[in-house]
Amino acid sequence: MKEREIAYQNLCQIIIDGKYSNLVLRAGRQTSPFITQLVYGTLRNYRLVREAWRKHVEKKVPNRLAVLLDGACYELLLMETPAYAAVNEWVEIAGGLKKGACKGLVNAVLHRLSKADLETADLAIATSHPDWLLRMWQAHYGQEKAAEICRKNIEEPRVALRTNELLTSREELLKDPRFTVGQLSSALYYDGNILESDYYKDNLVIIQSESSQEVVNNLPVKENMRVLDLCAAPGSKSVQLAMKMNNTGTVVANDLYDFRCELIRQNAERYGLTDIEVCCHDGTQIDQYYPQQSFDAVLLDGACSGLGTLRHKPEIKMTITDKDIDYLIILQKRLLEAAGRMVRSGGILMYSTCTLNKKENERQVEAFLKEHPDFHLDDQKTVFPMDYDSDGFYWARLTRD
Repeated sequence: MKEREIAYQNLCQIIIDGKYSNLVLRAGRQTSPFITQLVYGTLRNYRLVREAWRKHVEKKVPNRLAVLLDGACYELLLMETPAYAAVNEWVEIAGGLKKGACKGLVNAVLHRLSKADLETADLAIATSHPDWLLRMWQAHYGQEKAAEICRKNIEEPRVALRTNELLTSREELLKDPRFTVGQLSSALYYDGNILESDYYKDNLVIIQSESSQEVVNNLPVKENMRVLDLCAAPGSKSVQLAMKMNNTGTVVANDLYDFRCELIRQNAERYGLTDIEVCCHDGTQIDQYYPQQSFDAVLLDGACSGLGTLRHKPEIKMTITDKDIDYLIILQKRLLEAAGRMVRSGGILMYSTCTLNKKENERQVEAFLKEHPDFHLDDQKTVFPMDYDSDGFYWARLTRD
């Protein structure tokens, strides 16, 4: 199977079948930088490219043909592949759809496309965000910052790394000039394919976004503490906590589903961490399994809309609705209540999300503090994707009196 057809099949799984982009690409038997760029680029610019080719199509087209035109349009106009190098292959793929005149339609549309088809003054279309999301960001953060967020979200992200300090040091890694330092935390970046390097294969580095690392960096845990990571899967923060505690004490890493807990176990085993205790419970009812106020620190990186990770997970902006967020806010409140019950007097509650939405972030914390006067806010921070070229994130550190 050729690369364009593989990319097309991946896009169909993501756009039509609703699968996660990272899982689809990871499960694929064949991948390449070209396939990755074509898939993610089409998803990041889904609205812009669809508006572009629709100018040349009078009737509604079937879903699979629409996805084909999305991918082809992205390649020709934004990857700027010459038509002679791509059109025939896209037409050939269209021939396999068995939808009558698909080949002729695709051939005609692709030869008519031009850069002018991408021109639009509509920011939501130009950056491929739903209108409601742009309006929400404008209301929460202002017109200028909302525009910056949208523009950043269509850029290709960098792969951030964290040092496995049980095996090496940041200083040791930086002796290799291919490593450079991040801006926000202890993160590193690597010039090359880190997955093919011995650094990754030997577990000297861990892939984790820079702003995600910052959450645990601002959680002052020490050796021999007892810490709860309430919604822990896939386990990157549990691993970071365990390493920060030098593999002493206990990190109770909880999640709701067995298959997600298995990811935590695999990560703990991979890095030789013996202080991670994995459990599989409903986080909102965690006090049925552990005594209340029995942890020195609790991390709640709870379920959220993921609006800070749209460069890595662009399909989110294609599917999420404001009604989905209303449900998540209720769940977050219940999880925060449960997390608070587990913190001892003098202990710390760290609440974090990978989203940009004051209803899920600041206002959620404000409501919790109003109902729990025995907690006070130490610090909080919102990281925007354009601030440090990292994911959007929010964290709030609270202490129980």
